Parts: sequence; structure tokens; C-alpha cells
Amino acid sequence: MKKSFFLIICLGLFSGNLGLSQEIKINRKETLENCKTLGYLSFLAVDKFKALRSTATDEIELDDAKKLLESVALQAFKMSNGGRYAEKLFDEWNIIITDIFLNEYSDPKLYAKSYIETCLS
Repeated sequence: MKKSFFLIICLGLFSGNLGLSQEIKINRKETLENCKTLGYLSFLAVDKFKALRSTATDEIELDDAKKLLESVALQAFKMSNGGRYAEKLFDEWNIIITDIFLNEYSDPKLYAKSYIETCLS
């Protein structure tokens, strides 16, 4: 009887650890997806702002620049991980878009790759 009880407890603890391990893997997978989503959007932002600056006759305002890609970003956040982190992603997106706008990056591929690498580390 004691051996059976001990076996049941051990199996319960072991299966609990497996569940925790799977939860960590899910979080890593979600983090990867979030980083990629923001990286792809940053690529679009650098590319769009570069084109906008080359054709603009007046000075571009940050709020106007944000509006250009806001609907695309919001849709991407809804699709990424079922929208669970949409608010967090939108906050990070505002930081990214401001950085891109103020620093006038010119290589979208380099910026996106750098962002994803930094995000995952």
C-alpha cells in the first residue's frame, strides 16, 4: 500500500514537472513569434519612412508617421499568439517606431535582423 502511494506521488510530481517544462517551451515559442512580428513590422517601418522622407516636400511629424502603419501593426498583434500580448506588443511597437523615426535608419533588413536578435537574447 505504501509503495503504491509513493509511486502515485512520484508520478504526480514527475508529470507536474513535464507540464512546467511544456509551459516554458510555449513561452519561448510565443516570445519568438512576438519578436518576429515586431521585427517584420520594423522592417516595414524603416522601408516606409525611408520612402516617405525621399518623396516628402514638408517635414514629417511622428504622429503622422505612426498612423501610416498603425492599422497593419494592430492587425499583426491580433494575429500573433491569438492576440494575448497585443497590448504589450503595441507598447513595444511605439518605442520601435519612435526610434526608427528619430534615428532615420536606412537599411530595413539590417534593422529588423538586429531587432530580432536583440529581442531573443
